[in-house]
Amino acid sequence: MDDSQRRKRLLKRRALLQMGAGSIAALGAGRLEIAASSAQVPGSGQGGGNGQGPGSGQGPQAPRPPAPEAVVNVAAMRIEDWTEPWIWRPSDWPNQPLALNVVGNQHPPRASSPGNRFTPLFSFNGSSPGPTIRMRGDERLRVTLRNHLGPNLSRVPKGPAPDPFEVRPDVLDATFCRMQKAEGRPCDTAPNAATVFGHFHEFFEGSPIELVDTNCLSGHVNVPHGSHTTNLHTHGLHVEPGMNPNGTAADNSFLRVLPHADGQTRKSSTAPGCRGLAPHERVGEAQYEHPLGNVQRAQRRPGVPAQPHPPGTHWYHPHAHGSTHDQVASGLAGFLIVEGDVDDAINRAMTGSERPDPCVKTGPYDYRERLMLIQRVEVSSVDVDAGPRRGQGRVAPPTAINGGFTPTAMFMRPGAVERWRVLNGSVDGRGFKFFMVLEGQFVFFDRQLWRVLPGEKPGAPRRFEAATRQDVADATVRLYQLSFDGITLVEVENGKARHTIRDLSQQNAGSRNPLDRQPGPGEDVSRARLKNVEDCYRDGDSLRNLFVRPNQVFLTNANRTDVFFKAPVNAAGKVYTVFAQEFPLPTDNFQQRLQVTIASGRPGFTPGNPAPVDVVVGYIRVSGEPVPGGDFDVMSLRDKLPPVPPFLLPVDDRELRVPAGEATRRGVPAGSFRTRVISYSGYGPTDFPLVNVPAAFAVQHPEWKGRLWEEIDGTRVLLPPFSRTMAVSGAFDLASNPNPPAPQKFGHHDPHHPKMLVDTSEEWVLYNCSISLWSHTDVGKFKQPGQYGLHYRSYPLSRADGQARFARDPGFQITTKGADHPFHIHVNPCWVTRIDVPDEQGRMHNILDAPQWMDTVSIPRGGRVVFRSRFADYVGTWVNHCHILMHEDHGMMQAVETVPRAADANYLPRTRVASHAMPSDEVNAIYPPPSRELMYRQSMTFVDASPELGQVFPGFPLDVPTVE
Repeated sequence: MDDSQRRKRLLKRRALLQMGAGSIAALGAGRLEIAASSAQVPGSGQGGGNGQGPGSGQGPQAPRPPAPEAVVNVAAMRIEDWTEPWIWRPSDWPNQPLALNVVGNQHPPRASSPGNRFTPLFSFNGSSPGPTIRMRGDERLRVTLRNHLGPNLSRVPKGPAPDPFEVRPDVLDATFCRMQKAEGRPCDTAPNAATVFGHFHEFFEGSPIELVDTNCLSGHVNVPHGSHTTNLHTHGLHVEPGMNPNGTAADNSFLRVLPHADGQTRKSSTAPGCRGLAPHERVGEAQYEHPLGNVQRAQRRPGVPAQPHPPGTHWYHPHAHGSTHDQVASGLAGFLIVEGDVDDAINRAMTGSERPDPCVKTGPYDYRERLMLIQRVEVSSVDVDAGPRRGQGRVAPPTAINGGFTPTAMFMRPGAVERWRVLNGSVDGRGFKFFMVLEGQFVFFDRQLWRVLPGEKPGAPRRFEAATRQDVADATVRLYQLSFDGITLVEVENGKARHTIRDLSQQNAGSRNPLDRQPGPGEDVSRARLKNVEDCYRDGDSLRNLFVRPNQVFLTNANRTDVFFKAPVNAAGKVYTVFAQEFPLPTDNFQQRLQVTIASGRPGFTPGNPAPVDVVVGYIRVSGEPVPGGDFDVMSLRDKLPPVPPFLLPVDDRELRVPAGEATRRGVPAGSFRTRVISYSGYGPTDFPLVNVPAAFAVQHPEWKGRLWEEIDGTRVLLPPFSRTMAVSGAFDLASNPNPPAPQKFGHHDPHHPKMLVDTSEEWVLYNCSISLWSHTDVGKFKQPGQYGLHYRSYPLSRADGQARFARDPGFQITTKGADHPFHIHVNPCWVTRIDVPDEQGRMHNILDAPQWMDTVSIPRGGRVVFRSRFADYVGTWVNHCHILMHEDHGMMQAVETVPRAADANYLPRTRVASHAMPSDEVNAIYPPPSRELMYRQSMTFVDASPELGQVFPGFPLDVPTVE
């Protein structure tokens, strides 16, 4: 194939990806990001155009400002229009459950749910988000979950299968041509998305691949599937993980609630293994029950009252493995707020009453709470489970704020104080955010953030000035942080733990973010942006300045934060913008896109890979007379906060030590520390590395041709797998085994998962092996036998080495893109002591100012996270997983179990543990980090023990390529 043919095929494939055909979430081939829709309302704050970054200057045309009449004039608004989900309290409905009906929207001409601007897939009770649940920490939550969706009609391949868009080029072309002819269209046009999705099985026609009906799959298989099967997870609650003694479900992620039609299929089917229900399956409905309180009951002394569940901001969403991404991305989510002593103390100080209506301004400071659910989903949604006849290609919403798309406004008087509960409900790799408030009105439109300015003279139309990233940083105003991931902040002061509040204006004050530097006069914009990215990783100071920003809170997917905002007493007449700035560096997409732009000389040559898109969450209009209470000192609330409950005290070294009795039963040294090491690894299919298949393996396994390997231009190459390589290794302690086995995809009944002794504590270390790979992309200069599409021979180089080579030869680029993985563990929070990010040389730097409680923490690619956790109260099995939910659906999830007997625990004893202040080299000595070569092997291999669809990939030892 000559270069012109190769370019035509790449352009045809990219045209398909631009309309979203790369996002086969329900099919298992995975999703690729698409540009923000140009159909969005001008001035909505969510933007339109082709998705280039704020102030980037990239793209074929310069960004254009919105029309003045299309942007709301907040300063002139007469009434507040801020909106929030409706509230449901168990105390208002004694002994009655909340009804959550999961419904689908098959053919609405417009979205029936405000949370889905375009045709939505699913919602709770027809709206999104779901109702806000507010309850006390000693109450009981009951929910009736009903599944009103239709049958699961899709099929998935059994055993090894290639990603359908990454097969041999002539096979891909022939498949598209066959689809086009069936639609009466010529073969040389781009395939229609609905045709591709609706006839997915045609990708495997004539192949030896066996397809399995998803409505008969009772196991937790590791491809996106069964998007009409659901359940309910209470994210952040410390509650029973399995089933309650009365038969109701607790926070049971393994439970699967099937649609009625699938239940009928099971009854009538004669296929082997399809009849009947597994123990973890229900049809149509499930009853959930969560009694809160009685925390750390094993440590409580006789006569001491039960400890209520700590107060905090949490949320609920589905968690049926295989459909989690599609369902949460559709808006199936809602706030779950536990109220308690912290709230009572703050309310009393601000209003004089412990329990005022949180939605009503009360007291001398107009105090109230607001909820902000931010959900950005930059991917397509495809409901193939609805069947081919319906043409189910969907475009997922851009960003919804409490279910809406047009930013709404809050009114505050000067000096008023409000508490905001902020939830980042995003689920994909574009969801990482910095939350902040900006002075002035800003709007995001046509790839650019604009500052709204008054007309040049009275009566003239308002003007729009392009805002840079540095303009954003300079416009931030003071915020006070109360909590993170639903847990009131804890600090150690004079050797004693106390709840605290953080003045974010003092956080790395005076620093400059390397990413914010503007191009100098005459400097090429793309090269300047690329230099900024490279500068972020120069050393520890650069990394700290990237991640720790004054007046900003970094939120990965599923993170929550509670902050106080005080309208300045001299701010009458001013407008402020509540803002969520996308963090563009959780993957290598942004850097790679800049490299492609520089190498190609064509700005915006990035189909399917938009630049950051920022989110206007809402506006604040400050007007009227100052509040009667005067200028309140928010930091004075620190002294009003109650003591830290035992469950949330920092986990110290003593809790990690193994006492003599346990040591004898477990067979480990007394006084040693309980530890374990886990790694996350894997890649998607689009830029999967080019790997040659050994001749002996191909001869031994001819049945895998077209499924696992293919011959292209006379060379045998490994095909990107349908199920991706996302996996987790629980046997990654390199101190005891420097050559760990291949990582495992999720297996509910895997006997080798982590097992912790109940009512003990452990230190966990998490590594992320999903590192960047670099390649020669000019195949004319560097011959690569078997090269096709975007698959090149790829090398695991340091960032510094790769960047130096790119500087010498722009054809040498990042190809296989690494990703940070937001680690989330159910049931128990984590006392995170270290987030170690590698610099360009691979040296680790802890970016945490101090340890803090979290339940979701992003593991930097090539880096690590260290945390300690108490596994209190509950014996049972739950999970940890990546909260990029497409990764979870592909198998980046692991069962964890708390056991009642010390002999059954499988932690690793150590003589030392890590600490927050410890130098990274010292941590390395305790928990040896993997080499780049080992990370390459881990990310390219997996074992899937699923009896239904399992496989071992690739089935032969991998050689790590070295660059010429």
